[in-house]
Amino acid sequence: MTGNNGAIARKLKRLLIESSPLIEEYTGEICPGCADVCCRQKHGRYSEKDLSYLRALGEAAPLRDAARPLEGGCEMMGPGGCRGPRWLRPFKCTWYFCAPLLKALDEGPPRKARQLSAMLQEMADLYQELP
Repeated sequence: MTGNNGAIARKLKRLLIESSPLIEEYTGEICPGCADVCCRQKHGRYSEKDLSYLRALGEAAPLRDAARPLEGGCEMMGPGGCRGPRWLRPFKCTWYFCAPLLKALDEGPPRKARQLSAMLQEMADLYQELP
């Protein structure tokens, strides 16, 4: 990995850490009542770009439990929600906003929604720069 990829990955990690409390504030209200938490099935796998990000940080993706069936959903999902820090999760976990979550953002304080939107945009731009 080039130094530039490492710098991008470090900045992305910082933004993920900084945005996590705000994202968790919304998901903490919406996700516990959901019968089908999206990341259980759809968004819990690492993409090649996710792996590039982790390599640039000198990290490895959490090891997959070979006994767990692939259709069992996300490796990080436990009974109380996600066990992993946001910066280490597959990016789809951060980027997916279901209809109830979007509604909560729309109906919540505009300042928080703008702040989160700006952070997500910056993260998306950085993520696209990774190989």
